[in-house]
Amino acid sequence: MNSILSILMSALSFIAPCIVFGTCCYFLAKKNVVEAILMTIGSGIGILIHLFYILLPLWISSRNIPYTEISKYYTLIGIIGALANICFAAGFLILIINTIKKNTATHDQFPKSID
Repeated sequence: MNSILSILMSALSFIAPCIVFGTCCYFLAKKNVVEAILMTIGSGIGILIHLFYILLPLWISSRNIPYTEISKYYTLIGIIGALANICFAAGFLILIINTIKKNTATHDQFPKSID
């Protein structure tokens, strides 16, 4: 019963990364720009890493892997996760900068109100 509950909780925590990835894929389908590509790559790798963190304890317990080997896996996946997060953050930052520039460009086109 306890393992079924933990699997359900892990599945629930998988919903948010899937929503982010789906949103990034939708954005990429609508606009094929650098920020969409970076965000899609970052969130896609993020889903894989999240899945790895869910499945790794099950795999470790079935194979009786020593701690030194386990720490190597977690270190490697942590580095890959950090790179994926940087990739997503860079794409998000570019999106925000471009959105702000676009808003200020349209704001400056109209004359100031005298009200």
